[in-house]
Amino acid sequence: MAFGSTPMERDILGSVREGLKTAGGRGEELAEALADRVEDALAEAESRGRRLRKQMERHVKTVDRAGRENAFLMALGALGVGVLVGWLIGRERR
Repeated sequence: MAFGSTPMERDILGSVREGLKTAGGRGEELAEALADRVEDALAEAESRGRRLRKQMERHVKTVDRAGRENAFLMALGALGVGVLVGWLIGRERR
């Protein structure tokens, strides 16, 4: 004998079907709410990304300007670092 052949079993099956329909509707609502939240988060991330890019561009320009204004000092600094690295490497080989 198959399940659902008695009135009580049919009532249980009907309740399960209704519950699944309700859960399906809730699932759609939850999925829509989640999609809205993800969309908002992506929009916020895009906005923050633009702001960070602008800040980085300003900082790069500031460093570039300082480097151009003090090119001789920058070259001396690079030379000093190179001499130091060369000395450290040469010292390890002895």
